[in-house]
Amino acid sequence: MEDLETRRNGFDQLGNNYPKAKEVIIEQENITGVNCFWFIPENETSKNITIFLHGGVFVVGSIQSHASMISHFSQKLQRRILFIDYTLAPENPYPVGLNDIIQVYKKLIESIPSYKIEFIGDSAGAGLIVSSVGEMLKQNIQLPSKVVFISPWISLHGNNPSIEANRNIDPILSPEYLKKAAADYSGKTPIEISSPESVLLTEFLPVLILVGTNEILLDDSLNFYNEVKLIQDDAVLSIYKDQAHVWPLANIYSEASQKALNEVNEFLNSPDDHHLVEENISSSNY
Repeated sequence: MEDLETRRNGFDQLGNNYPKAKEVIIEQENITGVNCFWFIPENETSKNITIFLHGGVFVVGSIQSHASMISHFSQKLQRRILFIDYTLAPENPYPVGLNDIIQVYKKLIESIPSYKIEFIGDSAGAGLIVSSVGEMLKQNIQLPSKVVFISPWISLHGNNPSIEANRNIDPILSPEYLKKAAADYSGKTPIEISSPESVLLTEFLPVLILVGTNEILLDDSLNFYNEVKLIQDDAVLSIYKDQAHVWPLANIYSEASQKALNEVNEFLNSPDDHHLVEENISSSNY
């Protein structure tokens, strides 16, 4: 297997698949010791804030791999997005990256309490959202208003039927790759504890789940949807025919990616979220 630096550099090249949205500026900021990036669109109209958690099996992924895709989300949603550059495994296994996310989120809700905060996560980033909500419930922290999952990786056990059923049609992930990544992320913690599917969710927030039919992780979306629907009526599962894992990362201009952008926009910008709160979101708040 390639060494870690080579894998990370290779994954970062995904950020060169297409150009960033020209109408979005990116500003770096350190929040509670965690490196973060603001995506700020020229057409900003919503005063909601979206936190984005990137995928990369908890081991790879960065602002380089995801900046182009996130810039297009920011432009479409007409709101600023905060990218959290959480700590990666295997150097820092569970729960170090999760703790980074909770720290930043707590600082955000303390600094700008009038704002609604949402989460978007792709792949492992979506799994981190599930784990984060579990921590928020444990610590009695205010939950975000809505979340969006794109091709979520929620079960680290790797034993769902779609893992093998879709092995030959998933061009992105393999069962072996996921098994190694799950071990890297978990470290000395049993997977029964580190896996997002093990999180006790006594409540959950409105959620939109997007997944492709060709993914070995298809069942992660199906299973989570069936479970969360029992505690959250506003849960939507949208399955995209013939799409691979996190397809907007490969080509934001494809018909399926544009449909996904529109669906996320419609979900997050529903009427109850149209509120304007005049507050300053400058670095001085942190």
